[in-house]
This record gives sequence, structure tokens and C-alpha cells, in this order.
Amino acid sequence: MPPVLDNPAIWALTQKNAYLWVLVLTRMSGLMITMPLLGQERIARTVRVAMVGLMTIVITPVVPHPPDMPQGVWSLAGFMASELFVGLILGTVVSWMIEMVALAGQLLDMQMGFAFAQMLDPATQQSSAFSGTILVQCTLVFIVVSGLHHRMILALVGSYNILPMGQAPPIRPIEMITLFGLILAKAFQLAMPVLLVLIFVNVLEGFAAKFMPQLQIIQLAFPLKIAVGLFVFGFMLQEFSTWLHPMLERLPEWALKILR
Repeated sequence: MPPVLDNPAIWALTQKNAYLWVLVLTRMSGLMITMPLLGQERIARTVRVAMVGLMTIVITPVVPHPPDMPQGVWSLAGFMASELFVGLILGTVVSWMIEMVALAGQLLDMQMGFAFAQMLDPATQQSSAFSGTILVQCTLVFIVVSGLHHRMILALVGSYNILPMGQAPPIRPIEMITLFGLILAKAFQLAMPVLLVLIFVNVLEGFAAKFMPQLQIIQLAFPLKIAVGLFVFGFMLQEFSTWLHPMLERLPEWALKILR
């Protein structure tokens, strides 16, 4: 056990320790609310609440104490609002990754002809596109395999060195717009192999309709685009983990960069 945890004063039930636990709980709650997988409805609410409480108990003794503890209810409420906003920022960066993959799936379905074939996404309990649901579920599996959920909790602990308790998080619109633009570019990059092949198929169908008017191009176009699109999509899934892994590794760094 680390020496800091052997100090009985850390575990004493005092007003200072109670305030500290509440503030850490608030920042952790903000992360868990927006964190994919851990904060989703597929996990029972009681389990999520217990998980946040236990992680707060583990983290509280090792976080740096604020120089000025809140004095009174209104001061504590201001501290809690700031802590909640910091946790929401950390979790939102990871949720943007899921939205990026879902956007790529929607682009693929629009070109392959699956736009009208919606299915229930168990992650969001909403109707989602076929390719987007597959990509999102694969991404959630890769998040667990890569240990991103553990590294995001470590990033939350490291955020106290960047932004101590009680300090309002800086508003950096340029940083957030840059990161959001990067994620959008990655979404188009993910969908580009299938989109390029289907554009080539559309060109071939146009030539076929021009030189062979008797060909029922409408009846041929849909099954051909679906078959070619699924074929390329299958090859894309083989390299999906290799393509996604570098971004999963850099997500905690991107989240902390917004707070600096």
C-alpha cells in the first residue's frame, strides 16, 4: 500500500474530507455520464452509481487538495459546477470518437442503399444505420481491449495537476473546433474506401445505361452496390482495429490538452 494511504488522517470523517470526496465524486460523475460503455443504459443504474462511488473512494486520497476549501453551501455549489464541467469535457472527447464512427457508418449506408434499413442500436436505444451499428459495437469492444476506460480514469486523476479543484476550466473554442474537425476528417477517411468503390460502380452503371438502354439498370444497381459495398466493407473491418488504435491511444492526451 502506498505510504499516503497509511495515514489515518486521510480516512478520518471530517468536513474537509467530506467536501473533498463530494468534489471528486462530481468530477468522476461528469466523466461517467458522457463516457461511452461505462455510462450507457445497458449497465444498471445502481451498478453505475456504485462504480462511481467506489472509484471516488480510491482516487480521493491521491488527488491534490485545493488550497482553499469551499466555505458554505453556495461556495460548494460553485466548486461542484466547475468539477462537473471538467468531467463532462473529458468524457465528451471519447463520445466524439463514437459519433465519428457512427457518422462514417451513415455515409456508408447512404451509398450502399441501407439508409432505409434502420436497426436498434443497443448502445443508444435509438434507430441506427446498419454499418454504423457494426462499427460502433466494434469500437466499444476495442475501447475495452485497449484499456481506454482505465486510461481515461488515470487522465481524470492527472487533470487535477492541470486544473486544480475550484478553478474554472478554460474555454478554448479553437482547440475544440480543431479536435472536432480532426474527428470529422477521420470519419470521412474511414468511409472513403467504400465510397470511392461505389462511386466507380455508379460511373460504370452510367456507361452501361448509355450504351445498353435495354438493360434494366435500376433493378441491377441496388443489389450490385450492396454486394460490392459489403465486400469492401468486410475488408475494411479487417484493418479497422489497426486504424482505430492510434486514436484510442491519443484520446486521453487530447482530452487533457483542452484543459491546459
